[in-house]
Amino acid sequence: MISSNPDARTHRQYLVFTSAGDRANLHRWLSPTRSFDLWVTYYGDEGERHRDVADFYAARKGGKFPNLQHAYRTNPEIFRRYDAVMVMDDDVIISGEDIDKLFQLRKELGIWILQPAFSPLGRISFPLTRVNRTCRLRYTSYVEMTCPLFQRDKLDNFMAVYDPVLVGYGCDWWFVDSLGDDIVGKVAVVDEITCVNPLVFMKKGGGREIDRLQSLQKRKEIWGQVIAKYGIRSMKRGMVEYSAIRKTGWALVAGFIVSILEYAAVVVPMQLYTKLKIRLRNA
Repeated sequence: MISSNPDARTHRQYLVFTSAGDRANLHRWLSPTRSFDLWVTYYGDEGERHRDVADFYAARKGGKFPNLQHAYRTNPEIFRRYDAVMVMDDDVIISGEDIDKLFQLRKELGIWILQPAFSPLGRISFPLTRVNRTCRLRYTSYVEMTCPLFQRDKLDNFMAVYDPVLVGYGCDWWFVDSLGDDIVGKVAVVDEITCVNPLVFMKKGGGREIDRLQSLQKRKEIWGQVIAKYGIRSMKRGMVEYSAIRKTGWALVAGFIVSILEYAAVVVPMQLYTKLKIRLRNA
């Protein structure tokens, strides 16, 4: 059952939704002047953890998108209040001020779905979503499922077709598919705002929560079934960068310098660490 915080000012313009466990980073997102309400669906086992920071709170086991759809279907009148909704993994490291900037940027540019670029200090699954320090943002064909920010009606459309049998793997391709074919200039990775998607060893307690819910192999199998059943085609476009809004002047120069330093100090050591870990695992 959903409950709301009686002390919360629950008429903000935007909403952040998260399905949170016992190792969440929610406190990092909050600020007194934030422009968004926070919905927490708690899947852990420690009483009513996180209720004190939530504007809306529910307790329910399950993955992020299945829990989001359940919230949508049981409380549609709440979601209709908001212009945009960000759907966050509970361990993403980002400030409330940067979340506010993402909402504002989406509104200014009329983007349907965007995400903050990923810092090399954390997990990066695809080169497309790694921060490009010489850009303000890049218009792309893909946004990852970790922390997408939706224009609310576009999230409505996805929730209307989404099948919660798919708990993770492939959800990003599906929500991009729900936008239709004409997406150029409507999907973006924002480089001037970054977040850290923690690596496994950075997580409190270690391990990925979704792997406790369902194995990667099982998630891949279900994704194959979903593709066939629902005719999802967005993967055929691949991960494309259509265009970019570049930085200029000294901001561009600074971006180049930071990129070089970051590559030497972070990217190369992380690559060496990964190779060593694989070698030791296979030894």
